[in-house]
Amino acid sequence: MAASGLTQVLRIGVVDYLNAYPLWAGLAVEDSGVALVRGVPSFLAAELLAGRVDAALISSVEYLRHREGLSFHPDLCISATRESKSIRLFVQDAKQPFATQLKDIHKIYTDISSRSSVAQLQVILAELNVQPELEEISHAGERIAALKKGEALLSIGDTALAHMSEPSFDLQREYFQIFGHGFVYALWVYRESLGKAVVPVLSHAYEIYKADIPRYLRQATERFGFPADFTENYLTEIIHHELSADRRADLEFFAAKLKQKSANSGSTPHLAV
Repeated sequence: MAASGLTQVLRIGVVDYLNAYPLWAGLAVEDSGVALVRGVPSFLAAELLAGRVDAALISSVEYLRHREGLSFHPDLCISATRESKSIRLFVQDAKQPFATQLKDIHKIYTDISSRSSVAQLQVILAELNVQPELEEISHAGERIAALKKGEALLSIGDTALAHMSEPSFDLQREYFQIFGHGFVYALWVYRESLGKAVVPVLSHAYEIYKADIPRYLRQATERFGFPADFTENYLTEIIHHELSADRRADLEFFAAKLKQKSANSGSTPHLAV
């Protein structure tokens, strides 16, 4: 589906993770009328803010912090409710309950790839009144096996899924137990001036996926290398891609928590809908 009214092809940033695949699989065809730019959410956010892409799948917290001149798709997102599986806090030993474990953690390495999961962790830490040092790193997967006592590592996406057998906590499971809310991790964000062109293209891509889910699940299994049963459960039961009223409420809740946390620094994120 071409972007009508535009003289140039839309440049759309996509995240090559399993949880994002349903949102952009329908764009990865020759006649989609778009040029795909691949990268992690933090990279795509920078590209969007610099004007090098017209729309991108970026962390929800990046939108909340840099929303001027931007808008988000009103119906699509990446979210989870009671668990996420792919947002994990890895530790040397996970035998203690989450809150107890955190009291013994003095340093947490955070994945540079996504800022939403880091902000979610910070909200949890503030609620539990613990203050470990946070250090942003790249190549998170390489550090998981080398964690020492008193250290933890927050990893996301396919890296987290690939290391699920390692001692870890599902961050969304802990967030839900503390706050009773789901979490919106990513949004389709675009420049407001392009909304009329971008929204139909992104909506159509998701409709293509929904029209033949079994085929796209097979493609996802082949592309990302996870077992077919896991892929189906993950994409149909764990991860949600529709920005329902409940998910909007989750986003509003997180925006309020982020605003509360940032009050002392003078930064006041607000969700514009």
